[in-house]
Amino acid sequence: MSSALPAGKKMWIRAFYGFGPEGDGYVGWSQEAGRNHILKHIQDGDLIMIYGAGSVETEKTLRSHVLGFVQVDATPIRDVDKSSEDSLAWKKSRGWQEKWTYGIPVRRAWRVDEKVMISTIAFKTYRPEAGQAIGVWGAELQEEEIKQALKIKVSETNVFGEPPVTSDALTNSPFGEEFKPTRGFPGTSGKREASYQDGETFLYLAKYDGNAHAFLGKPKTFGPQPAAFKIGVSNDVKARMAQLNSGIPPAAKARWVPEMEASFPDRKAAENAEQLYKDNCKLESLGGEFFWGKAEDASKAFRSLPGVSRF
Repeated sequence: MSSALPAGKKMWIRAFYGFGPEGDGYVGWSQEAGRNHILKHIQDGDLIMIYGAGSVETEKTLRSHVLGFVQVDATPIRDVDKSSEDSLAWKKSRGWQEKWTYGIPVRRAWRVDEKVMISTIAFKTYRPEAGQAIGVWGAELQEEEIKQALKIKVSETNVFGEPPVTSDALTNSPFGEEFKPTRGFPGTSGKREASYQDGETFLYLAKYDGNAHAFLGKPKTFGPQPAAFKIGVSNDVKARMAQLNSGIPPAAKARWVPEMEASFPDRKAAENAEQLYKDNCKLESLGGEFFWGKAEDASKAFRSLPGVSRF
């Protein structure tokens, strides 16, 4: 099981009254300032762990318990953009029409299959006295807390406005299973209620241009030296490289640089090629989308992929 998220991804926590992505395909805020605050920090593909708020509106058995995880996009929307009619009617029946109207879209969601208290997972970030602030602003989890979160057993569930989950979706398994190299962590495409357009997507092979041996604790040997590589998909490779390098100090010489890329008509086609690379390349897996090996082996595996060799 993986003990970390894919490179560049973060996990946040947020308190709410319940967990119903099947009808509410968004995470909402009642004040635009709260939503805009998270947009300054969150990235496409980040995760939010939802737990039951400690208020009377939350069912007693759910209060302070982890309810589920959602993968979101950093895109501002309104509740009506990604809510079912039944969900909007439910809000209206309780006089909550003006609540949680400012949102960001949920693309995928996982419901927790076991009873877990938020305090046992977010043991550094969560504080009962800060519950209201976390509900409004959210909070980013630390690495050791994420490791605990990835042990929770979950099942993927449908999200309103997104394609239904497939037969191979994660079921009653540790959340970290979603991040194994054999599974990847795909984005989503298809018909959506929010303003999202699928289209040309690039498969890229990036190389760590720096002292990868020191970076990974690998001993140097005689002859041509192996290197660290990353396979991935993006609709903007340049922006993706900037995101990957954002955690590296500006003064450092090392950077992730694109070695090869190929265009595909949509994200699904690019992700299929990415999975073929993960399944068939001869490089050593470093977890997630990262590999270790000779440059010629990395590039040969890339060029051999269907839809790549012609570029």
